[in-house]
Amino acid sequence: MSARRRSSVLPVLPLVAIVLAAALPAARAQDPAQADPLAGFEADDAGAGWGGIRLGMSLVQAERRLGGALSLRETENGRCGRFTAGAERGGLALAVGFPSAKPGAKIETLFVRFEGYQVLASGADLVASLKAKVPAARYVPDADSPDRSEADDPAPVYELPGKTPVAVQVRPRDGLLFAPLSCLR
Repeated sequence: MSARRRSSVLPVLPLVAIVLAAALPAARAQDPAQADPLAGFEADDAGAGWGGIRLGMSLVQAERRLGGALSLRETENGRCGRFTAGAERGGLALAVGFPSAKPGAKIETLFVRFEGYQVLASGADLVASLKAKVPAARYVPDADSPDRSEADDPAPVYELPGKTPVAVQVRPRDGLLFAPLSCLR
């Protein structure tokens, strides 16, 4: 590029940067995923999950939905989801747990790790979003802290209505854990 041409482009660059900087927050505010930290949350009578991955799906169904094989590893921690695999869905890290490593095994646990704006959402915002999506969600107090209120629970658990008992634990600044209620409380 010639010196003359370069000098005519340089004064425009700061203006372009200012316009882009001003437009970015407005674009984020219009993005529904930015407005709702639980935009990928799904729940109905058949169950619950995130972004098309649901509790009760078989290992083979999950692999098809995720677009690749899941490499299961046996874990020693936890009561449920003894065999886990990491995956990505919609830019978020998922940990999918199964009771066994067999192809017919069904998803028993699903952890969705929050990123970006979701990490900044308060516990109250996350619970409000959950209750807006599932008004019949019922808070389940921790048996070890029966006097703790729902608002004071650092990781509240909610039982979701439906044919299959499912619960979700809201972990502010961390993520959501979907599992049978017996696995969470």
